[in-house]
Amino acid sequence: NATVKKAKQPMTVKAKTVKIKYKNLKKKKLTFKALTVKKAQGTVTFVKVKKGSSAKLSINKKTGKITIKKGTKKGTYKIKVKITAKGNANYLSGSKTITVKVKVN
Repeated sequence: NATVKKAKQPMTVKAKTVKIKYKNLKKKKLTFKALTVKKAQGTVTFVKVKKGSSAKLSINKKTGKITIKKGTKKGTYKIKVKITAKGNANYLSGSKTITVKVKVN
């Protein structure tokens, strides 16, 4: 019975800075995609890291879409996200933490 060592998680994550106009936030909250996850093996989940994240921003656990609260004032907000890929028969699970900047002007 040969045991095969699982390969390291090959997931790559990119974050882009999002610019939002204040007038679009006056009446409603906005949801947008700012994270690109590639080559992830297994189920991917997104979790907001409380420390270093703005209370005005939240993230969808499954889709990774970020929501900014309605009426958020002008300024730069950050959300720290821990992205975890479960892994599968051939790959170990792995995670990366990335910060997304959101500019409201």
